[in-house]
Amino acid sequence: MNKKLQEYMEHSFDLAAVAEANIKWIRDWFEINGKGATAVIGLSGGKDSTVVATLCVKALGADRVFGVLMPDHKQSDIDVSMGVAAWLGIKHAVVDVGAATDGVKAGLASADMYDREACAIDEKLGETKQMLVNIAPRVRMTTLYAVAATMNGRVSNNSNRSERYVGYSTIFGDGVGDFSPLANLTVTEVVSIGEYLGVPDEYIHKAPSDGLTGKTDEDNFGFTYEELDTLILTGTCENEQVKQLIEERHRNNSFKLKPMPMFMKEME
Repeated sequence: MNKKLQEYMEHSFDLAAVAEANIKWIRDWFEINGKGATAVIGLSGGKDSTVVATLCVKALGADRVFGVLMPDHKQSDIDVSMGVAAWLGIKHAVVDVGAATDGVKAGLASADMYDREACAIDEKLGETKQMLVNIAPRVRMTTLYAVAATMNGRVSNNSNRSERYVGYSTIFGDGVGDFSPLANLTVTEVVSIGEYLGVPDEYIHKAPSDGLTGKTDEDNFGFTYEELDTLILTGTCENEQVKQLIEERHRNNSFKLKPMPMFMKEME
C-alpha cells in the first residue's frame, strides 16, 4: 500500500466504527423495509459478496441470509462460493443460468432488423463483445429477484465505491439491488472491513475478477485498485497517465451513478 493510501487508512478511516455502523444500518434498513425478511445475496466467491454476506449475518443472523450461486453452465471457482456459505453457516442454492443466457444470445443472433420504409428484412441485428458480457449479470439479477420472491427476500447490491467510480458494473445487472452496504466503501476499505470481521484471507485477498471476461479487474482497467482508491480517497495519483485514464472512465460512465432522468410536465 502506498504512503498516501496508508496514511488515509490509519488516520482518516475508523475501521471499527464504520464496520459496526454498517451492521446497524443493515439491521435498521430491514426493520423498516423488510421486517423479518431474508437478505438474498448472489455469492460469487469474491470479496464483495462475501463481506456483504458476513455483514448481513452479523446484522440479521444466519437464518435470515440466503446465498445464491449462479454459474453460467460452469464456474471454475464455485467451490469458493460454497466454502463461503459453509463458513457463514447460511443456506444456499445453486441456479445454473446457462440455459437462460444461451436463450437470450440465440434470440439476439437470429433477430432481424427491418427496413423502416419497406418493412422488409434488411440485415441481422448483430452483436458486440460488451453486449454479450452484459447478458449474464442481467440474467443473474433476474434470478436473484425470482429467488427473493419465494422467501420474502430483499436482494443485496454488492458493488463497491471503486467499481462504481469507474462504471465497472452492468445497469440492471450487478449495478442494482434493494440495499447496498458497500456503495460508499472503496476496495481497500472493504478488504479492511473483511479482515475486521474475521473473514478468512482466501476469501478477501484473491485477485478480483468479473468472472465473465477471463481477466482480473485490474487487467480490464489498465490500472490497480490501489491507484484508483488513492485517487478517490486522497485526490492524488503519482502517475498522470493513470489519473487521466481513471477520470476518463469516470466521466464516460457517470450516467450509471445518476437516477434515471424523468420528464416532468408542468403542473397546472
